[in-house]
Amino acid sequence: MRVYVECVLPYPPEKVWHDLQRPALLRDLSRPIVHFYPAGGAPFPEHWLEGTTQTFNVHLFGTLPLGAHTIFVERIDPEARTIQTRESGGQVRRWDHQLRVRPAGDGRTLYSDEITIEAGWLTGLVWLYAQALYRHRQRRWRRIARRLAAAPGTSFGDEGA
Repeated sequence: MRVYVECVLPYPPEKVWHDLQRPALLRDLSRPIVHFYPAGGAPFPEHWLEGTTQTFNVHLFGTLPLGAHTIFVERIDPEARTIQTRESGGQVRRWDHQLRVRPAGDGRTLYSDEITIEAGWLTGLVWLYAQALYRHRQRRWRRIARRLAAAPGTSFGDEGA
């Protein structure tokens, strides 16, 4: 099944693209619904790097363990401003995620998440969960983008988002 969610961010595409490459953004956008903790107590990586794999322990609402979630960064395309990951964990065999950044005019950004999910007989439930999670993440993205746009010269992490 496929999930597609997009929103317009009041923040320039080049800055959204820059910030999107920071794993800490994943952590902050997903909370409080999902908390990501690097496996083995490792620190969060500073940037996503093409060809690398990161494993996270995932907790629902910070308390209910959902198990390990592995993210393989298959492609980072700065020209197209897309990141393609291949993810899996627990009952989810396939969670392919494409993040895309496009200009929306007037210094704004059209941001989208497209996710393809395969989880056997749980696919429908996982699809519903993904719909809710990505809509939540984009609401948080819009809030963070508004703060960043109000503080010219800052990027994600500079202002304590």
